[in-house]
Amino acid sequence: MWRGNAWPATLLIVGMVGYGLFISLSMTTWGDYKQLSADPVFLESVGISLYVAVSSTVLAVLIGAGLAGFFAKQTGWAAQILAVPLFLPHLGAAYLAILYLSDFPVIGPHEVNQFSIILTYLYKEIPFVFFYLLPVYRRLDHRYEELGLMLGLSRIKRFWHGKGVFLLFPVLEAAFIVFAFTLFAYEVPALLGVTYPKLIGVYTFDLYTQGDLSRQPEAFAISVLLTGLLFLLLLLFTRMIRPLTERISKGRIE
Repeated sequence: MWRGNAWPATLLIVGMVGYGLFISLSMTTWGDYKQLSADPVFLESVGISLYVAVSSTVLAVLIGAGLAGFFAKQTGWAAQILAVPLFLPHLGAAYLAILYLSDFPVIGPHEVNQFSIILTYLYKEIPFVFFYLLPVYRRLDHRYEELGLMLGLSRIKRFWHGKGVFLLFPVLEAAFIVFAFTLFAYEVPALLGVTYPKLIGVYTFDLYTQGDLSRQPEAFAISVLLTGLLFLLLLLFTRMIRPLTERISKGRIE
């Protein structure tokens, strides 16, 4: 009865997130948010987390989209090789980074530049982006680009009208998923990150589990702020994309 219907899963996810947000809000006061805004450790944690999340997202989307476009007409071995990292959890990928990157001082684990964390995320998220976009590439009709060539359009306009308008939404969706995951993640930064500054997932977990119970509300406040940030980004994404979607559906793309 529910086959092909996304509403049950959507309602379940919304209910879980909403309940968690309600609990977090009930555990915090305005003073907790003011205390976080003046906490230099928290601000540094946010900065390094955004650096890791944005770097991992941009690189994963660029490389994954490029591989999907390159191998869209290929069958067999490319997809099989890129599927291997998907069977390994992020925790396992972090242990591989410890085993194989520990001898490299610049990119090894527990380095301030966080390269080992970014490389671990790339190992996992590039295949995700690849398989997310591969069906889209395979459904593209290359006759649009040929028509643009006949009409004398520039290479950029041919790409936009032939591929860009169809790839824009899936690429942004994949980028949002990767960004949200890497910003909140705990296990990879916990294994590979430095003791200071900690990524936001590790910092929040430490606040909640440390002996000082008076700081637990700050952990709930951080979860509220991060959830609000992602909701705001999703709202902006929807508001920006909807007009373009309507123009494309009506054939008015420039």
